[in-house]
Amino acid sequence: MKILLVNHFPLMGSGSGVYVMNIAKNLEQKGHQVCIIMPENTTQISNIHNVKIHPVFFKREEIIENQLDFNFPCMDPHPRSNFLFNNMTKLQIKQYEIAFRTAIEEEIKEFKPDVIHAQHIWIISGLLNDYHIPYIITSHGAEFITYKRTDTFDCYGKSAVEGCKKIIAISNDNINEIIDKFPEARDKITFVKNGYNSQDFFIEDLDKEDVLSRFSIDGQFERIVLFVGRISKMKGLDVLFKAANLYETEKTLTLIVGDGEYRKELNECKEKLKLKNIVFLGSRGHKDLRLLYNISDVLVLPSRKEALPLVAIEALACGTPAVVTNQSGMADIITKEVGLLFNLDDEKMLAEKIKLILDKKVIFEKKKIADYAKSNYSQEILMDNLLKIYEEIRRK
Repeated sequence: MKILLVNHFPLMGSGSGVYVMNIAKNLEQKGHQVCIIMPENTTQISNIHNVKIHPVFFKREEIIENQLDFNFPCMDPHPRSNFLFNNMTKLQIKQYEIAFRTAIEEEIKEFKPDVIHAQHIWIISGLLNDYHIPYIITSHGAEFITYKRTDTFDCYGKSAVEGCKKIIAISNDNINEIIDKFPEARDKITFVKNGYNSQDFFIEDLDKEDVLSRFSIDGQFERIVLFVGRISKMKGLDVLFKAANLYETEKTLTLIVGDGEYRKELNECKEKLKLKNIVFLGSRGHKDLRLLYNISDVLVLPSRKEALPLVAIEALACGTPAVVTNQSGMADIITKEVGLLFNLDDEKMLAEKIKLILDKKVIFEKKKIADYAKSNYSQEILMDNLLKIYEEIRRK
């Protein structure tokens, strides 16, 4: 089967990008042909074995032939773009639409997809209605951030819902968001969990000091708290820093992996709270993430909004428990066997939950955590569900 994957974000730096990359890898391994259309602002693009990559280029630092003269827009800031969809001019929206129509039409002619799998109920998904190729949409939840800010893009969402065969929701909260915005979508929604690549994330027996030295971190830290994600206000890092003020000791290290426009404010917060052991590591690839998950005592996600956080699943796959807010899709993942929940924006409760794990007052078994992740969220297992949907819509 030939599957065209289309996304509003690059392969790295967003949950939907990693989702697309994981799907593409697994489809290729199962013998299917895959093409990905996505925005980019650099020619340094990750390649996926035997997968065709079709970037639509936007302007950042690098000058690239035929690039649009603005950076790729986002629902919530991306590590490589702070430009938001709701700040686009009418001309920019039109240019964005034309650029992706051109890419889609080129691949319909050259790649000849049997089905199209789009990400987000958004602009590109709405364009697919014109091409008479069966398509499905995975809603990752981020689109509803912008729907609440403006109605400019409602027409694309309605077109997307009208034309698609199925809408994949990745959490119960995600289902409710879709129905609230698009009641007509109710009968098209199907629930398929988000998955991680088990070839990238697994338990390893590592020495903490050796791994930390690879990241130029000196010191004999006994306890490590880890955050992975975009550095944006939506991720609740201000809450984590206030909590760190309550749990930090000389032997406790907090690692922040990711990048974004909110980093300057967080540095100011760090200085104000006089936090000594918080280290920013910037964006990292899967190999580095696996090392960091494995040496950490706990992954913390204080997000204010999250449909289904893939980084939490990746951490669990490495046997690391997670502390997350009891909101959105996060509460769907974290059971009492693999982590703890805390109330949104409650830094005192967050610090208490982290200390329970650091002080070993609550003990989790690494193998049981990893087994839970693999049996429930391995992309290899979930891929069969997607393939059934592809086959179903292809036959209609």
